[in-house]
Amino acid sequence: MKKHVTFLSGLLFIVSTALLAQDPPKRPDNIGVGDFDSFKNTSFDTHDESLKLNQDTQKIDKEIKGYAGVLSTISIPKLKDDLNALRGISKSQKALREKLGTLDEKGKALLSSAKDVSPKLKAPAASGNTKKSITALQTTRKNLDGVSGLLTENSKLLIDELKKRGETVEVFD
Repeated sequence: MKKHVTFLSGLLFIVSTALLAQDPPKRPDNIGVGDFDSFKNTSFDTHDESLKLNQDTQKIDKEIKGYAGVLSTISIPKLKDDLNALRGISKSQKALREKLGTLDEKGKALLSSAKDVSPKLKAPAASGNTKKSITALQTTRKNLDGVSGLLTENSKLLIDELKKRGETVEVFD
C-alpha cells in the first residue's frame, strides 16, 4: 500500500509540475465589448488564482516531503500550521471550482453570440478571446485537479501524525 501511495504521489507531482511547465494561456487584450471583456478578465483572473494555489500547494508539499522519515520530530504547532494552510487552500480551490461552473455556462453563451457583436469588425476578436478564455478555464480545472490530489495526500499525512500524537483534529474535505 505504501509503495502505491509513494508511486501515486510521485506521479501526481510530475503531472502537476508538467502542468505548471506548460505555457500558460496568454491573456488577450480587451476588445471594448463589456460582456466579452468582463468574461475574459474573470476567466484569466481565475486562472491566475489557480496558478497561485498550485504554487502554494507545491511549496507546502515540498516542505512536507522534506519531513520524510522524520515527521515525528516536527513540532505539533508546525504540523498544525501546515494543516491550516492546506485547509485555506482547500477552501479557495472549492470556491474557484464553483466559479468555474458559472463561467463555463457564460462562455458557451458568449461564444454562440460572438457572431452578433456590434460593430461586426469586433466579432472575430470576440470569438477568439472567448475561445482563449475557455482554454484558460480548462487549464484552471487541470491546475485545481493537481491541487486537490496534493491536498488530499498531505492532509491525510498530517492528520494521521497529529492523531498519532493524541491531538484532536477536524477532518476536512
